[in-house]
Amino acid sequence: MKKWMLLLLFLLFIPVVKAEDYVISNYDIFMTVNEDNTYNITEVITADFAIPKHGIYRDIPLRNEVYRTDGSKDITYAKVKNVSVDAPFEISKSDNMYEIKIGSKNYTVTGKKTYNINYTYDLFSWEKQKDYDEFYFNIIGSDWDTTINKVNFTITMPKEFDKSKIGFSSGHLGTVNSSNVEYEVVGNTIKGSTIKPLKIKEALTIRVPLEEGYFKNKFKVEDLSIIISVICLLFALLIWYFYGRDDKVVETVEFYPPDNLNSLELAFYYKGNVSDNDVISLLIYLANKGYVKINEIDEDNYTITKLKDYDGNNELEKIFMEGLFKSGKTTVGSKDLYDHFYVTTNKLKKKVASKSNKNLLFIKENKKKSNLILFLIFITYLFSFIFPISFNGQFVLSLVPLFLMLFYTPFYKVIKETKNTFLTLFIVVHSSIFLIAIMVVIVNMYGYLISNFMVAIICIIVMFILYNLMAKRTKYGTEILGRIKGFKHFLETVEKEQLEKLVLENPQYFYDILPFTYVLDISDKWINKFETMNLQAPQWYYGSTFEFEHFNHFVYHTINDTHSFSGSKSSSSGSFSSSSFGGSSSGGGFSGGGSGGGGGGSW
Repeated sequence: MKKWMLLLLFLLFIPVVKAEDYVISNYDIFMTVNEDNTYNITEVITADFAIPKHGIYRDIPLRNEVYRTDGSKDITYAKVKNVSVDAPFEISKSDNMYEIKIGSKNYTVTGKKTYNINYTYDLFSWEKQKDYDEFYFNIIGSDWDTTINKVNFTITMPKEFDKSKIGFSSGHLGTVNSSNVEYEVVGNTIKGSTIKPLKIKEALTIRVPLEEGYFKNKFKVEDLSIIISVICLLFALLIWYFYGRDDKVVETVEFYPPDNLNSLELAFYYKGNVSDNDVISLLIYLANKGYVKINEIDEDNYTITKLKDYDGNNELEKIFMEGLFKSGKTTVGSKDLYDHFYVTTNKLKKKVASKSNKNLLFIKENKKKSNLILFLIFITYLFSFIFPISFNGQFVLSLVPLFLMLFYTPFYKVIKETKNTFLTLFIVVHSSIFLIAIMVVIVNMYGYLISNFMVAIICIIVMFILYNLMAKRTKYGTEILGRIKGFKHFLETVEKEQLEKLVLENPQYFYDILPFTYVLDISDKWINKFETMNLQAPQWYYGSTFEFEHFNHFVYHTINDTHSFSGSKSSSSGSFSSSSFGGSSSGGGFSGGGSGGGGGGSW
């Protein structure tokens, strides 16, 4: 009696093993590997259904994360083409999977049923190993939901290969075990089979390292990124060639500034932008017009006295005068301007660069065309940095160079406007250190991509240059530029005899022209031409004594003293507070670690 009770208890606690709804009794694979890294595959799957089922489905991966025993990894992509099945089937696709659903919802099957599936697996990869090719494929993927009793495979390679490098692995994902495979090589054909069944989620993988160039026209990441970088650059060149090139500038001889432009306007018409120094040149310009006088106290201190209210019709000159003499003052010292005149300076810079002035000089439709170049720069960056790096699991790292470029762009805009040597050097060195450091990190991690990194960087730099050259001048803009260049050329090359004649006609000629030489950056050449002439002090300048060399040093220091005029809150000096910133038994492979494979189930 006790024996029967013990037997009963034993039977009650035996684990209940649920029978599988179906098993795959035979899985035969015939694969022809082509030289272009495409695989023609036939799968003959014999399923044994224990209960009624409509059929099976086959999931084939379109994106594979490839892992090797040496620690390297890649991302491979594929297309599935030329699908045919000897039974009714439907196809559905997602981003990473291609599903073939075989059978009919109108009837079911039980017992054994054989399915023939034919397709082409077109493989391309973002690969790290540049010194060799490889055939790394999951003959059976790790996503089947049932037991596979027997696997037979026949793989025909396109040409000779080193047979000693063939490696197999079988088992759950990540297993390195070749004991479940027996095979032989006849010519370029590998034939083999499993010794024991593959359990649920177990895979069978083959890996064969091949000599570099084994696969012809094999897609590599550098092929795509380099091609796209060059194509984007060519498109940018075409955009600039057809829409950005300025018409030929014809220089005309000009003795005086054209169109009665003041020094600030001439600077903008000449360069397309202005600096604080260009704004301050209006002080000398208005002094020559009789509105102010300047009294030099010492090298760093002076006073400016208003001689009369501004009675002209130029808005820029009016704003300048109002900014100098606030609250009814008629005399201000250089120290009085500190920390408040920057408001006037910034206002004038925005005013002279107004939309109406820009549209007068530059074709406004070119702004949209220049944005196309920015789009091409982004496409180049996307395919050369973001895609290859993020596909290897480093998406944040791929964005760092882009973030740094965007972060430093406002700073470069500032130094472009101010032309401050120290500030320029500081920002260039500061940004370069960070950019070079992050590039060193990227190159160390992805040294195999150094060629496409370099091509992309060169193309991006050239496209940025083309972007800055897209501001094509209007007909008037080209004409006035020719006149300004002619005026500048005359000032640089005029002979002494002609100068003496002009001074005879206008004794104030030197002083009238002086503010323009500063914005044209030729003041030294202009001053040198008058060193031997006996010039009298201008009516607007007062000092202890008049010495030509000392006077010119004082004027140069005044115009370039943006610190006094703009103060510590200037967008050009002191701070940026007012700126806008905007190999093993497995051949080096893992079970399920290659491309292809996937899995399937019943329905």
